[in-house]
Amino acid sequence: MNVLRALVFDFDGTIAETERHGHRVAYNLAFEDLGLDDRWDEATYGALLGVAGGRERLEAYFERTRPADGERERADLARRMHLAKRRRFDALGATLVPRPGVERLVREARANGVRVAIATTASPDGVNAFFAGNEALRDAFEVIVAGDDVPRKKPAPDAFLLALERLACAAHDALAIEDSAIGLQAARAAGIATLVTPSGYTLSEDFTGASAVLDSLGDPEEPARAASGPAPPRGVVDLAYARSLVA
Repeated sequence: MNVLRALVFDFDGTIAETERHGHRVAYNLAFEDLGLDDRWDEATYGALLGVAGGRERLEAYFERTRPADGERERADLARRMHLAKRRRFDALGATLVPRPGVERLVREARANGVRVAIATTASPDGVNAFFAGNEALRDAFEVIVAGDDVPRKKPAPDAFLLALERLACAAHDALAIEDSAIGLQAARAAGIATLVTPSGYTLSEDFTGASAVLDSLGDPEEPARAASGPAPPRGVVDLAYARSLVA
């Protein structure tokens, strides 16, 4: 029987609703900073999330909206936009709060010898900006693998594989917690059972292959509801429930 030894969290959309309330706002402020008229409404940004990685997302957008520009010119604009967006998110990230159940589950895991890590395609700057306002939560994660640490972004499994390596944990003894289909694909490609808690942007995605899909990790005052797979007893994802998904 597999034994739960580690929880490996995605970051954006999983630990906090950073996309809707943080990154999209920061991109729009960056457009303004660079004197550009572009603005991303929620629907536009939601569609762009199909491209993993901030700079890659910008390059895909500019390829579509600025076809007359040369490839080098578009890449330079994406680079400058990404830097401006990072500066803006640095100020916004610390104001964001964790999703329901995240802090509770992380505390329970650490208290019971289950290791916790992050495997994300987000930039280290974005992760650090959020944790500047959530330092106690940051200290609970033994390993943080960010987008700059691996050659390929999700849906490639690289971030999860590196997190497992640094944890010295076998894939079958870990549970991934994700919010997107791309993240689910990455975790499953790494051989990790996966619990999905969709964010506001990923509710309609295909989560085939997930061990369970819940609207959150749940707290006593805000219980989780199951969309597929087993519902957690008492409406909260605890270690007993996590162990049942791994076993």
